Amino acid sequence: MKRDLRYERFLKHPPTRVWRALTEPEALARWFMSNDFQPVVGHRFTLRTDPGPTFDGVLHGEVTLVDEPHRLAYTFRGGMMRYETLVTWTLTPQQDGTLLTLDHTGFTDLPDVIVSFIIGSGWRKFLAQLPAVLDTLDA
Repeated sequence: MKRDLRYERFLKHPPTRVWRALTEPEALARWFMSNDFQPVVGHRFTLRTDPGPTFDGVLHGEVTLVDEPHRLAYTFRGGMMRYETLVTWTLTPQQDGTLLTLDHTGFTDLPDVIVSFIIGSGWRKFLAQLPAVLDTLDA
């Protein structure tokens, strides 16, 4: 059993601004989670949110790809996830903004596939918050 997640959003902001929202810790915390993220291959980081049942609120990752401002990838694991997954962001310039694609792959067994439904709900919520943060970032 396997499940991958994919979300695409058109954003009315240039790729450089979207990149900042994905990679600057302060901006990332405003729409996603508090963090100690750095866009450096090999950097290990944590994302922190409110704990819940069977979840301590901490997610762990390691940056695996930085191609500014086009692609960013990092591993992702926490909570009830048994295996490490991969989050890949792709920023495609459009005439009036950026097409942002999020691929979250690697849910490979039944428990992690079940967790992927919870994570997918979270991604939709977080992505809905992103445009308001982009509106406030300096060009």
